[in-house]
Amino acid sequence: MLTREIPRNEWIKFFDDFSKQHQGWVVIVEVISPELGDQEEINGLPLVGISADAKDGENRIEIMVGGKPEAHLTHIIESPKRVWVKEAEEEAHEAVDVESEDGTKTILRFRHIPPDEVDRLLPDVA
Repeated sequence: MLTREIPRNEWIKFFDDFSKQHQGWVVIVEVISPELGDQEEINGLPLVGISADAKDGENRIEIMVGGKPEAHLTHIIESPKRVWVKEAEEEAHEAVDVESEDGTKTILRFRHIPPDEVDRLLPDVA
């Protein structure tokens, strides 16, 4: 597995392209914090997209998942410092890691599930 760092000046384009390529892939978002330890924040929702906001003094990355009113979440990473992508041997992406200024790491891992199977993975809402 190859891990490479994405330079800050490429974040916006990288996440735009990455989002288009991986939209609908089911994700797991894990946060590792010096204060709180290892926490799984999201598990089993499809990726809507990832965006980097670095203009007008902003400095954050947003991971949007779900894509349905009853199952939609946005995980915001404040003050990101470094971004890495882990690529599997089969020329596919395996994970994205983001390190924040405070030392918190956010890890997005995913696997592709055919679109016709995604609906049965989303939570039922009465």
